Amino acid sequence: MRRRIDWGRIVALAGIALAVVIAVFPLYWLLVTSLKWTTEIFSVEPTFIPREPTLRNYAVILSGYDPGRGLQVPILPVFINSIVIAILTTGVAVLVAGSAAYALVRSGLAWMRWLFLLILLMRTVPRIAIAIPMYLLLQRIGLLDSVPGLFLTHLTVVLPLATFLMISFMQDLPIEIEEAAFVDGASKFQTVRRVVLPMVVPGLAVTAIFGFILSYNEFLYSVILISSPAVRTLPVALSMYIQQYGIVWELLSTAATLATIPVVLFSFLIQRHIVTGISMGAIKG
Repeated sequence: MRRRIDWGRIVALAGIALAVVIAVFPLYWLLVTSLKWTTEIFSVEPTFIPREPTLRNYAVILSGYDPGRGLQVPILPVFINSIVIAILTTGVAVLVAGSAAYALVRSGLAWMRWLFLLILLMRTVPRIAIAIPMYLLLQRIGLLDSVPGLFLTHLTVVLPLATFLMISFMQDLPIEIEEAAFVDGASKFQTVRRVVLPMVVPGLAVTAIFGFILSYNEFLYSVILISSPAVRTLPVALSMYIQQYGIVWELLSTAATLATIPVVLFSFLIQRHIVTGISMGAIKG
């Protein structure tokens, strides 16, 4: 008896394979380009595997100076700036958004839905529309061209999204478990720490992922509000490889490859916490 071909399964697997290729190929091409010489990059026929792989581009990026072009863009200081600002922004945004979302969801206020809509609308405001007011405000309070000022601007970008995500997650939490904890004699703080917090670990992890990536990749405010090289962030430094007479593809690809490492590591770390939070949450325990 001949087996029947499951065309639906074949189409689904083909679609998954295509999605994986679309997602992974840009990263692969980025890595391959970073290992090529300039002549091979501009060759007529593109090469998917470098003919003569080289680590010269990585040496140039890590040293911060290209003697051949006279281009000086130190990556390590701006890399540290971006990491520090992204971690601070993510930590504060997750803490504030989680607390605000729990208070709003459990408050039972009639206008909570309208506030939720207002937070959503804040995400639709173009950043360029408030860039100049933000510049003038930071200039007046003395935080222009500084790490604290850039942290505050990143927080205005990340916090609305973090609050929106946490409210969506908090609304699905069963209130019966909290009521049972109150009946057993737990205080409000004990209930939040021992009951609510383990259940919202997946939501906190997802919010942290989006918040970190959003702050780490932020370019507009960084290029407008920062002029000092000591406070420059990684996206601004990468843009300096786009010169007037061309793009330094090999160095840009190398720096971009190094820039993806923290995001990938952070995503894998948070993914593990998501699995742990789902499998060992308060409902199970």
